[in-house]
Amino acid sequence: MKFIQILEEPIEPGGLVEWMPYVPGGLGSWSHDSRLTSHNHEQHLRSAFEYRLRTRREGGRESWLGLSIEFDEPLSIPAIRSTLMTWIDRHEVLRSHVVIKGDGLQRLSTDEGTVKLKMGRIGWYTQSGPLVEQIAGAFDRATAPLHWPAYMFATVGREDSFTLLFAADHSLVDGYSLIMAQQELVTLYRSARDHTEPDLPTVGSYVDFSAEERRQADQTGADHPAVATWSSFLRSGRGSLPGFDYRHGGADTDSGTGTDELIPAEADDGSVPQDSITGVILDDDAANRFTAVCSQAGGTLTAGVLAAFAIVYHERTGDPEFRCVLPRHTRDHTRWLTALGWFVAVAPFCLDVSDSPTFDQAVTRATAELKRSRQGASLPFLRVADLIDYQGEPHFVISFIDTRYAPGAAAADAGRAKVLRSHSYATDEVFIWINRTPSGMRVSARFPARTTATVGPTVDSTTEVNNLTSTVIDEAADADTPGSVRAYLGRFTELVRAIGDSSTFGAANAPGAQPSN
Repeated sequence: MKFIQILEEPIEPGGLVEWMPYVPGGLGSWSHDSRLTSHNHEQHLRSAFEYRLRTRREGGRESWLGLSIEFDEPLSIPAIRSTLMTWIDRHEVLRSHVVIKGDGLQRLSTDEGTVKLKMGRIGWYTQSGPLVEQIAGAFDRATAPLHWPAYMFATVGREDSFTLLFAADHSLVDGYSLIMAQQELVTLYRSARDHTEPDLPTVGSYVDFSAEERRQADQTGADHPAVATWSSFLRSGRGSLPGFDYRHGGADTDSGTGTDELIPAEADDGSVPQDSITGVILDDDAANRFTAVCSQAGGTLTAGVLAAFAIVYHERTGDPEFRCVLPRHTRDHTRWLTALGWFVAVAPFCLDVSDSPTFDQAVTRATAELKRSRQGASLPFLRVADLIDYQGEPHFVISFIDTRYAPGAAAADAGRAKVLRSHSYATDEVFIWINRTPSGMRVSARFPARTTATVGPTVDSTTEVNNLTSTVIDEAADADTPGSVRAYLGRFTELVRAIGDSSTFGAANAPGAQPSN
């Protein structure tokens, strides 16, 4: 399943309809809700409010995630309307809103069945470019976190097919939510079309989860294990969270800029959208071979991916440690598995590479570090930061998700669905997502751009991925952050391919292999 910046791929032209949720009577008809707001959500709201006060505008800080689903049949207006309204009723987070009141917050919620949909026919598009730009702009405007709704839907109808699109502010959803949601929406649509009851599991409410998480976190003191884990990590980084610096020499350069100081983009006012790149690293067979090597070294695929990133980083920079931040989901009960929401904590990751370890050695160390540092995600980082009086946010983040076991994963990976993301305008963040899908291993990344406001190349075939590993890109690694990230991903791709190629997993004549019948 692809994870792309929305402008990176075309949408087949057709008739565009926008679907906006509303409640008759507006927020004045909603009920006051005493359930607490998560730390993530509160910081997200306050950052948006501060940005509005400082700039007197809300555009330019989009932070939405979305979904695109392809249907091989004509669009039924009654069925899609029923689908979306049922989905809103199913996920309470879409019927709840938090407003800032002075130093406090007030949650408002509305009952099932109260949210309606306004259908707006935008027009017929004969070219993909203007269509994608219209949808992207509408999503940017509709997902401001200080307003309700901070989400919207769109459909693009054609004679024999249609596309369903959805976008929501990050405070309402995470990537895992959308990986699970694509099959749920397909199921709801087919049931609405056929007038049958959907076969879906009971789902919990993120509003309940966030209230309980906040209550427990606020009752926690500095003796929590997560505090010690993060304090140790910050001390090892001279008091800072890690940044990205892939230049020769790394922390030993004359400038003194180390991995804890991200190379700034040329434009530092946040007016230029980040660059972006997506692509296929390994096909399924190659990913299985790489996984087999990781297993033989006593680690998981996650440990192998992080070990490879660490080795590549050390090769170029010479830094004795590889440091980054890892997202970890907090869906610790079955009722949260398919719930929409921001079920994400973060954990530190630090790998000793001072002795230039072999891949097997790096996997062993990564396995131990993943086990040790996972305690860091047992308490929201913002609560930890409050307890130790730390101010700062992650700058260098690597995420790994295995989507193969999600409902409908094979169909989604074959092109039925994509997870979408908005522009980011951060001047000091490098985010890398590695996804293991039914067809192989995919990468998506965003990073500070040059002053030209263009989206980076989409890498979506073996030929194009090979371009990512060219020496031409590597030569640009010392020039700027975009060149550095491309070079880093290129060398990472080369390494995991080479490691996988060294495996005899699945080979017909490998020792112990059984002949096929």
